[in-house]
Formats: sequence, structure tokens, C-alpha cells
Amino acid sequence: MLDLYRDALFFLADQGEAEYEFEVTLCKQGDEAVEAARKARSENDPFAVIFLDLRLPPGPDGIWTGEQIRNIDPHVNFVIVTGFFDVDPREIALRIPPEDKLLYVQKPFHVQEIRQFASSLGAKWHSEQLLRKAKLELQDANSQLWETNNALSVLARNLEKMRAESEKRIIQRTRTVIMPIVERLQQDRNLERYRTDFELLIRYIEDLTADLASDLEIAESLSVTELRIASMIKNGISSEEIARHLYISPSTVKTHRRNIRKKLDIQDSGINLRAYLESQLGKG
Repeated sequence: MLDLYRDALFFLADQGEAEYEFEVTLCKQGDEAVEAARKARSENDPFAVIFLDLRLPPGPDGIWTGEQIRNIDPHVNFVIVTGFFDVDPREIALRIPPEDKLLYVQKPFHVQEIRQFASSLGAKWHSEQLLRKAKLELQDANSQLWETNNALSVLARNLEKMRAESEKRIIQRTRTVIMPIVERLQQDRNLERYRTDFELLIRYIEDLTADLASDLEIAESLSVTELRIASMIKNGISSEEIARHLYISPSTVKTHRRNIRKKLDIQDSGINLRAYLESQLGKG
């Protein structure tokens, strides 16, 4: 039998008649075949097709051998070769699955049959190997794409958070630091000739900060003056200092404070206004 396999398969290897190059290994016993399959798998050079006789005296039979090899290599194709009919093919299929990798040839066979099995099953195995490789590459690409999308989502959220925080800082510092300075300069008699310029500058700053604050909950509920006073309160400026900065009376500041508490729905709550504003507007 080994001579017949040798004549059939070495001819393919030597003549190059098949689509793919063949390397042929011949084994006399089942345990020898199992060891050959294990070695080939460990060297990442697995078998494509195994022709397996059901009777392999004096060692283990072909079904046991096929089971062991299938556990080692889930992709190899088996061709069961037998001249007997005492084993049900359904039993073989159950013990050496799957059925699409299991074919049968009956003895006596023609050498050309073995060559055709080897050529066609070798091509099938090679195509499946390319398909598995492509599937793994696709899974890897999908995994990388998912990771990239996740990273971009995190980056987008962080950028949005940074944008919102930057807007808050711009609004607060513009209205609590820049605006009071501009208004004091506007009241300076020595700079009377720049009054129109100051008025234009104040309107421009108010419009700019109002645009930046348009998506902030507190900004939506407070007027421009109330938001300016709220920012100054949040930064620890007393009512008297606010009155001096804005050139209004302390009683007017108190009125604004009451209105702010009412609009923020914390009137008569005992909540400290500065602490509340710090929690809503943030520090800095």
C-alpha cells in the first residue's frame, strides 16, 4: 500500500502536475502518523490531505488515528481508504468530523484516483487557508477600527469639555476683570474723547461673551449684568467692591443678588450663593 501511495503522490511532487507543490510523508502505523501530524502542526507546516487506512495492524486502527489527528489539526482533509464494509461511514463521520473534510475511496483503487483526490483536496485546503487568513485580517482591521473610533470619541468628548471650560473662563474673566476696567476708564474725564470707543468696546465684549455663554444654563437664565455680578460673587468679591467696580449702589447689588437667587431657584433655601455659583460655574 505504501508503494502505491508513493507511486501516486511522489509523481505529483516530482512532476508538478498539481496546482500546488506537494511534500509527501509516509507512515506505517497510526501512532507514527499522529506524531507526524503533531510535528507538522508545531512547525506551522500542517498537512493538507491525509490518506488513512482503516486497518493498520498491529497498532491502533484508522479511526483512532483520525480522532487523534483531528484533535491536533481541525483543518486537514481525510480520505478514508478501505476494502471492508464492516464500519458504518456515519460512525466515522461522528468520530472524525466534520463531514465536509471527510471522503472515502474503496480498495482496490487506481493510482489516478489518489492523484485526483490529492490535487482537488489540496487546492480546497489552500483556498480555505487563504480565506481563514483573510478573515483574521478583517477581524484585526475591524478591531483596530473600533479602537480608533473609540479613541476619537473619547478625544471628541475631551475637546468638547475643554471647549466648554474655556468658554466659562473667558466669560467669567472678561466680565469680572476686563469689563470693570473698561467701565472705569470710560468714567475717567481725562479720556472723554474716547467715550464712543469705550461704548463700542463694551458692546462688543458683551456681545462676544453673550455668544460664548449661549449654551450655559446659568447664562440663559441671567441677564448680562446679573451674570457679571454672579461671576464676581463666585470669585469672592464683596457687594461693596462690586458696587464700586460697577458704579452702582450697594442696595442695587443686593437687589441683583436677590434676583439671581430667585432665577437660580435657590431663594429662601439657605444655600450659600458663592458656593452654589462655584459648583455651577467652576473655579478659576
